[in-house]
Amino acid sequence: MKKRFLTMTIFLLASLSLFAKSRLTIKNTVGADLDEVGDYDFFTNSKETDVNGDIQSSNSIAFGDRFQLDYESPLVNARTRLEFLYSNADTAKAKFLFVPAGFVHFTPIQQFGIVAGNNFYKYFAIPSAYLAAADDTTKYGRLLTDSLGEERYFGSENVAVFSNGFAGGITSSWNFGPLFYLNLAGGATMYPDENEFEKAFDFGLNAGISQLFDFGFTAHNVTEDDRKYGLFAGYTGNPDLVLNTGFYYNFTDSDYLAEARVTRSGVDKFKKQKTEYALGLTGGYNFREVGFSVYADFITGLNDAYIGTIEYYDESGNLVTEKTSVIKRGSTIVKYYYSSKGKKKYRTDEYSEGAVPLYAQLRLNYVASTSLELACNIKLRAMLRDSSQSWFTFYPRAIISPESIPGEFSAGVRLDMNLTRYDGISSISIPLTYTYKFKKKF
Repeated sequence: MKKRFLTMTIFLLASLSLFAKSRLTIKNTVGADLDEVGDYDFFTNSKETDVNGDIQSSNSIAFGDRFQLDYESPLVNARTRLEFLYSNADTAKAKFLFVPAGFVHFTPIQQFGIVAGNNFYKYFAIPSAYLAAADDTTKYGRLLTDSLGEERYFGSENVAVFSNGFAGGITSSWNFGPLFYLNLAGGATMYPDENEFEKAFDFGLNAGISQLFDFGFTAHNVTEDDRKYGLFAGYTGNPDLVLNTGFYYNFTDSDYLAEARVTRSGVDKFKKQKTEYALGLTGGYNFREVGFSVYADFITGLNDAYIGTIEYYDESGNLVTEKTSVIKRGSTIVKYYYSSKGKKKYRTDEYSEGAVPLYAQLRLNYVASTSLELACNIKLRAMLRDSSQSWFTFYPRAIISPESIPGEFSAGVRLDMNLTRYDGISSISIPLTYTYKFKKKF
């Protein structure tokens, strides 16, 4: 009897501690905005270059819904996100795309935690890795991540499910008095690759002095030749001021780097770029008294090289081996084959010599009233020494929160321009979303 009473008491105390000071947040976003839901805007008129170099124009529509549930408590933090997206664009991965995602983080004590899921978002993000103009943190700035772009689509061209693998890890947080803090995390991601599962190992740390300085370091896919590193530092002494810097090794984030023209056998193709070393700066200020804020990001490659793969084939065309190494733009050899007379070139990718990736963005916000906010993003993605690869985006929008309707509407016009490749505007799109949020404390 005593054992049963003791067991029930322990269970009751554990249950109370689990739900004590807990909060449930439900957020739902309907519509299409490539910054918020999926990869497409509600309506898009775009131009594409075919293999003959001719420019074709097309219209497309997209519609999606993102339902997100967040639970926070002293012991457990969890997120479930269910996303659906429909698009009739020719470039869509599937007409109907489903993206289930989430994680669970269990911390029985502050110094030890266990986390598992298929996407951690910015939950383990380093504060000084924040890009203020993009209002985002690159995956390089996250202590645990989803393998930095190892994306897979399962299904057909009509219906598909998106996955980026399943990850697990261990976390630890320490406070040394009221000022000093240290956060540690390490883990592994498994993702399907043809007939087997690949693994990627990540770890990172974040330390600093509260309201003064923040520092962080990350290492992703550390056991492979194409491993990636991030090093970050920032000033945190003023809540209205953002001032961060970052250094990247093997930077491949397609959200911030331009496509570049690659010539193969006389045919031009456009590929997302990467760079061996990159340096980033971000800054901005929120003038609360007047409701105006301005932020700017800048990331540039530091040389004209990137981490790539060289493939080796035998005389029959069978893959012998492949090697990951630093490749210089301008004379990029990507395949060799072996013959009786020795090793010979099989194919070359011809880049503009000396081209270096560059990203810059400016974000302006103005809070006109409690129900209206105006914003504008201006973004440049370019390849230095190759003017034909400069992409320019102009995105003004309004966020409306009517007093008579819960939630907020966001609408704008997004203009993408490439003056050389398309002789002007490459696409015009209309992002349109409605977002509703509900919070409940226990």
